[in-house]
Amino acid sequence: MSQLSRVNINLLVTLQSLLKERSASAAASSMNLSQSSISKNLAQLRHLFNDPLFHRGPHGLIPTQLSLEIEPKLNLALFALDNLFAPDEFNLKEHRAKLKLSMPESAFEFLLAPMMTQLITAAPYVQLDTWFKDTLSLDHLGKGLLDFVILPQDLGQTPKLGNHLNTQELYRDELICLVRKGHPVLTADKPNWDQETYLKCRHIHVRDNELGAPVFDQTLAQRGLERDIAIQVPDFNSASAICQHSDLIFTTSAHWGEHICKKYDLVSLPMPCATLPVVYSLIWHQRSESDPAHLWFKQALINAGVEQTKGDVQTQRACSN
Repeated sequence: MSQLSRVNINLLVTLQSLLKERSASAAASSMNLSQSSISKNLAQLRHLFNDPLFHRGPHGLIPTQLSLEIEPKLNLALFALDNLFAPDEFNLKEHRAKLKLSMPESAFEFLLAPMMTQLITAAPYVQLDTWFKDTLSLDHLGKGLLDFVILPQDLGQTPKLGNHLNTQELYRDELICLVRKGHPVLTADKPNWDQETYLKCRHIHVRDNELGAPVFDQTLAQRGLERDIAIQVPDFNSASAICQHSDLIFTTSAHWGEHICKKYDLVSLPMPCATLPVVYSLIWHQRSESDPAHLWFKQALINAGVEQTKGDVQTQRACSN
């Protein structure tokens, strides 16, 4: 208690803002303070914790390991103090916040876009700042530059999340193949779409440095087989555009295939190799567990995943009937 009595709460608020913004000038702006005040507060914080807390990097402040360990505890403590002095219930319609998330194009199409009207109506002052997953992803989530990541991976392909990231499955999808209209496999006298034909073709691969080789490529390798990758691209749209203008095969998720075939002159073919489903997972940092806006948005995304799954089941039943 004697140590706690020497702590100025404003210092802790400064530390929270620096951890969130990764910039002294941005922290000063958010707290309506001068940069010199932020610098003085940071000097006192360094003395208090006996740690530099931040180092200067090319794109802002880089927190030390101690800062990262402190962050979730700090957020909980300040959230509790805030409730102590302002015990009113959380009002989503009046809450002002910015939530940052990254995801692949398919998640934009099937999760975020259908729920935007609901989100804007429920939280008119919450701003969403979205990124493609190949631009900002898990490393940035750990550093506090993102609030959520939606990550697609093959079932059994587990990303390295570390100790402070949590995950929950949103929905599953199947793999299919896309080819251009008029592709040789469609115009052959006796079309024979099987694994042998699939492997004789050249392919487009969407690169993912965090996950490495897809599980079905690893399975092929165990049998001494491999795809002939002609080009690697960073995103689904690029792969789809190249697929339309070449004889290359694009292996992708069924939902993306259904969507993009309506925009491009592409044809969907079943996956001729045995594969596991694609799993779309929501990932977030433990530091957000006490933030009511984060909790609300996380549940909204989970609900959207449930609705997506229900829609798939209804479609399958309709097709079987």
